[in-house]
Amino acid sequence: MYSVALNHTDFDVYSLPDGDYPMPTGDTVVSLDKSFSPVSYFKDEKWDFNDFFNTNGAPKSQYIFKFPKGKHNAKLLLELKQRAYFLVWGGKGKLLDVGNPFRKIESCFNIIRYTEKILRCFKNTQINHLSMLSNELVFNQVLQELSVKSEAVSLLTLKHFNILSSLNSYFPENRHYELGIPEGKTINQVAKKYSLTGKGHYPTVIPVIYEQLMGHLINDVEAAFLDLDILNNVKEFAQKKNITERKAVETFKVYESACFVTCSAFTGMRISELQCITHDSYKEIEVEGITLPTLRSWTRKLEKISREDVWACSPICQKALSVLRELNSDHRSEKNNIHISPRFSFESKAKTGNNIKCSTKEVLLNTKGLSDLFKFYSNHINIQYIPSTMNEAYSLLNPVVSERYEPRKQREDETIYWHFSSHSLRRSFAHFVVGNGLVSLASLKQQFKHIHLSMTAIYASHSDVLTLLGIANQASIKKDIEQAEEVAHIKYLKDMVEHPEEQSGGFMKAFEGDPRVMTEKEFEVLAKKTKGANKTTGYGRCFAGVKCKLAHIFEPSNCVAEDCENLNINKEEAFRWQKRHRSLCSNIEKMKQLGLFNRNTLARELTDIRAAEKVMFEHGIDFNRFELGSL
Repeated sequence: MYSVALNHTDFDVYSLPDGDYPMPTGDTVVSLDKSFSPVSYFKDEKWDFNDFFNTNGAPKSQYIFKFPKGKHNAKLLLELKQRAYFLVWGGKGKLLDVGNPFRKIESCFNIIRYTEKILRCFKNTQINHLSMLSNELVFNQVLQELSVKSEAVSLLTLKHFNILSSLNSYFPENRHYELGIPEGKTINQVAKKYSLTGKGHYPTVIPVIYEQLMGHLINDVEAAFLDLDILNNVKEFAQKKNITERKAVETFKVYESACFVTCSAFTGMRISELQCITHDSYKEIEVEGITLPTLRSWTRKLEKISREDVWACSPICQKALSVLRELNSDHRSEKNNIHISPRFSFESKAKTGNNIKCSTKEVLLNTKGLSDLFKFYSNHINIQYIPSTMNEAYSLLNPVVSERYEPRKQREDETIYWHFSSHSLRRSFAHFVVGNGLVSLASLKQQFKHIHLSMTAIYASHSDVLTLLGIANQASIKKDIEQAEEVAHIKYLKDMVEHPEEQSGGFMKAFEGDPRVMTEKEFEVLAKKTKGANKTTGYGRCFAGVKCKLAHIFEPSNCVAEDCENLNINKEEAFRWQKRHRSLCSNIEKMKQLGLFNRNTLARELTDIRAAEKVMFEHGIDFNRFELGSL
């Protein structure tokens, strides 16, 4: 056992000083608690580093090194433990590939986790030292084990074995090793050659699914916010809503999951960063006279220690945090800790009792707990994936997705729903804000680190646009704009009423009676009712206002496909779809001729092409259906 300086300031103080050291023995201390008392010894099958290093409430399993004796060649496992010991506590500057002598315990955990599992293949062999991995035939056995893994896993595992070889200086020369990489090959080439599948990636949510998700999130958070003053106690909520206590608990879980998913979807945060937000993380800051909504949290991805940072977001996140703060706060052990979620057991009536019997152990919403909430919410909203209409866009956006990240989950009745994860939402956030021209790649790189003004335009209302134009305080200009909008609105409505046969979309289809026989008074009522609710993109007009479940986030191609009852497209707008169709088809053909394909762009354009074809068909405009063909 070695001593540790008590006046430590960083990780380096815990490292063994430079010099030659004997191998650790069974009674060597390998982990300590905060008072520097032993927690785990070298001989243990599990080394627990939670008390000393787990400062963010992460799952405890992420800080426990496991060395299962029954699954290994005993001597090989012993050497792995020795190298693990020096990996964690080795002297400053000893390691070549870890990146910095200030080593993150999380990195050490992953190195041991990946290598330990692969070394199990040598259990019933005479391969008892890592030095034998220098032999190409022995190393080939490792490659065979990796052949059933993805390219990403294979590459990580080989890199981790390489890091362990940088600990050779702690061992006699005959125990040194280098990986038996074939001559002239690199680790990347070997990983690619031997892996079963390509690297793959987290899936990008296809537009039609993404729009539905945003709609559900906005509706659920808004509904929860309306109940804000009665959310502190689930039993009182049940009484005031006249529902069972079991139903109230289920409602609270929907609210809770919706709020966390909202903070993820509207910022692109990693789940580890989502884990660090608090009830007061929402802050509004002013940049050049423009107020920007932000979330503050902590990130560890690019730094050796956590640091506070800022993410641009939508104002809906403020409501989400307000709900999370109040949600069942009376039953929490810490009132304002939004990552503590109360649980209950119910009176037993064949397991169908509706009344709460007592509180049980609280759920800690660390990364594991948050992942479970994403899974719950995906099941709850149950957004259906329809292969016949969605496969085309999915294949374009997600050419390679490993089975591990597959978002399309099949139920027993063979229906398919979409499973959301924080990382797929992060990827989708990047896809849509860049793909829709809201930010540049450079600014996206800074998102979560440096705020870009144009991100606020995603959820901008008319008043927000005026603010962005810098004329919010000029009342006369604002009044002129409002009058011009009203004139244009009346003109548009008259065209709809007088020529219903020249309209498409669900608005006129859902209209009761014959609009052409409306009285002047009835027309005035209609105009007044829809005045503040209508919004346009130039390719159609939506009359839902704030009630629109899509919140006008994107171009309404999906609204066209579904004949949304709030959407109308007149003849003039239909001809714009025709021009758009020609332009998009021409762009794709040029891409094919040049052999250049941006699948993200292609998926969006294809969605618009299909919407344009539907509009032209309904308006009797001649067109040739676009066939994608082989890429």
